[in-house]
Amino acid sequence: MVACLQSFDAVVVTSPNKTGLHSISANELGENQVAIKTHYSGISTGTDRWVISGRFEWGSFGFPLVPGYQRSGLVTAVGSKVKTVSVGQEVFATASCNFKDATAGWGGHTSFGVCEEFEVFDAQGIPPERSAFGVVAQVGYNAASRITATNGSGVIVIGDGVIGLSGALSARRRGYRVLLVGRHDSRLERVKSLGIDVANSQTTSRKFLQDFQASAVIDTVQNQEAFDLYYPALPATWAAVDFEIPRQGTGEIIYSGHRPDGVISWADMAHLQKQELTIHFVSGWTKARIQSTLELMRAGALPLEEIATTYNANPSNVEKVFGKISEGKSPDLASSIFWK
Repeated sequence: MVACLQSFDAVVVTSPNKTGLHSISANELGENQVAIKTHYSGISTGTDRWVISGRFEWGSFGFPLVPGYQRSGLVTAVGSKVKTVSVGQEVFATASCNFKDATAGWGGHTSFGVCEEFEVFDAQGIPPERSAFGVVAQVGYNAASRITATNGSGVIVIGDGVIGLSGALSARRRGYRVLLVGRHDSRLERVKSLGIDVANSQTTSRKFLQDFQASAVIDTVQNQEAFDLYYPALPATWAAVDFEIPRQGTGEIIYSGHRPDGVISWADMAHLQKQELTIHFVSGWTKARIQSTLELMRAGALPLEEIATTYNANPSNVEKVFGKISEGKSPDLASSIFWK
């Protein structure tokens, strides 16, 4: 069975940080594979940046490559052994394969792509501009799922990107009080529009964070400056001023996301030990977590498209958007490419 022999458009990185819209093609469809016409591909500002710069450390992607790991679309063909999806079904997909002219740097930013069946998920009943963020939303969901504090406890989220927002929304869904701390007023205003309390890290005080009485922190920034801001707000097992007075519970830090370039430490280990803080490291995606995330999207708990910026798939937009990403200067809280 042939998936698509004619050419189609995709974001192609020809060399580190040199990105454009190019025409490529696909090989024949395998028996366990699914062909999908893309509606939207969600941008992951951090991971896409590391991939297009050649700095992503989990795997070796040769240039030219197609970046991106999340897209929504319509199934146009299925292999002879595919059982979980059918032609005409609205789906969410992660990694692509079978490009003839480029490596799949997961291969999500494409107008058309072939995926292994296990990389494709039912997304019917979810707006396609929402389900296109299935992986980054799952990273935030994963972070919020690690919190062990009692219902109603405070959670501070560090970072005003799409993963931070997804973590904040997921934590709120679980019944926690949430405060998101970022440094971009324009992004924080969008976060507020979804009913999440916010603070600017450049103007807020340690006392303000301490008064929030957080039991956990989701840290999507992951550097010493961020740690120095929030760690005093987390409870220790024993009060520092009087070892006879127990504090309620033990604080948690959930590190969420990927950092390249051989980072050795994101925190002062002496403080972690002194306060007996629990640390979680989360990244990547799993089938079960993506399915749970899509269910939250279907229920309306993760309306990321309401705060996202959408760019039509044309050469000018692709060069502009990915140029900003490679410089670390993307202005968007969340963004996607519209292919349909």
